[in-house]
Amino acid sequence: MYMYICCGDLVASFKLLEEIAYTADVDSWNTVISGCTQNGHFWEALNAFKLMRLKSNIIHDTITLVNIIPAFGNLELTCEGKSIHALALKTSAGQDIRVQNALTTMYGKLSDMESATSVFELCLYHNLCSWNCLISALAQNKNSKEAIEFFRLLEFEPDEITMATILSACRQLGIIRHGKQIHAHLIKSGFYINAFVSAALVDMYSSCGRLDIAHQVFQSSVERSIAGWNSMISAYGFHSNGQKAIDIFHEMIDLGLTPSKVTFINLLTACSHTGLVDQGFWYYNHMLDEFGVQCSTEHHVCVVDMLGRSGRLHEAYNFIKELPSPPDPGIWGALLSACNYHGDLQLGKEVANILFSLEPENVGYHLALSNIYVATGSWKEAGELRDIVHIKGLKKPAAYSIIDFGSS
Repeated sequence: MYMYICCGDLVASFKLLEEIAYTADVDSWNTVISGCTQNGHFWEALNAFKLMRLKSNIIHDTITLVNIIPAFGNLELTCEGKSIHALALKTSAGQDIRVQNALTTMYGKLSDMESATSVFELCLYHNLCSWNCLISALAQNKNSKEAIEFFRLLEFEPDEITMATILSACRQLGIIRHGKQIHAHLIKSGFYINAFVSAALVDMYSSCGRLDIAHQVFQSSVERSIAGWNSMISAYGFHSNGQKAIDIFHEMIDLGLTPSKVTFINLLTACSHTGLVDQGFWYYNHMLDEFGVQCSTEHHVCVVDMLGRSGRLHEAYNFIKELPSPPDPGIWGALLSACNYHGDLQLGKEVANILFSLEPENVGYHLALSNIYVATGSWKEAGELRDIVHIKGLKKPAAYSIIDFGSS
């Protein structure tokens, strides 16, 4: 069954499972559930778990829970996630540290940091994975300051996951002082800076405005993974040096490395931010035949953003219309942002109406169109649209800023 899942043949796997459903032991069910989860088939994992509970007398064990809990987080099923938490606590398996760590990660993906922290604090004991799960959940939810505070309380020697995660938190804060302290700790403690940690250092220094140090870290890396090259391409794009990003890309190709989906997202973004539209289009059009990378929604968004930034809005519109499959709302959203930037009311209204039908509760689209109305002097329409937002009870998530007061 696991072989069928890994080969992508879920139908054959589930057919075999249903044939033995009434006689299968917990290991058989766990094989299917873990195979689905590990291969990203989260709905299928939930279906297998449901089938286990309906068609057998098997009681879930620790392995079952560890493999099914991530599905709820990845599918952002908040209510169902709380239900699996309650179910876990009904058996001794729910007290297993591996289950507790999975729950912490799940709540992090559900952006429920109160529950994630509560699970962590109620654990009878912690291991390094427990700390990594909580610190990662905090960093993923932009609670970077809290992530750093927990890192300072760490009761174990950190590993590469800890270091990469905490460097990500420093990157989000944009305060180089914290990042330098972590880097200094790595050097003083003799911590082996592998490709994983090196890429995180490059990201951190680049985001904190020190492209020079980011380049030094990259050049001095003992190991250079595809993640490190991706980080360096992203760094030059972030600092509006698209040509250097392209040079880094070709240096990577000349060394025989295979680019990834992320490589092209970073490369296209670099072209977008520096106006290299023709070059960006060439890489987009040759991703598959030259480099073996399949285009995805993220790449389509990059192209629309690239055209939009250069003012070629109608080209971007035609590009979206000619996509082989129905465009994701994010693709239309990129065009709406471009219409907002360039004050194109006519096209902006058309794109906004498409988005209203796709995601009627997304307040961002309403506010973007309202801003276009304001920019073009259509005050009445802007007011009417904001009234609609108020009547519908749509709210924009609160933004925040961080001010660094040095050592205080």
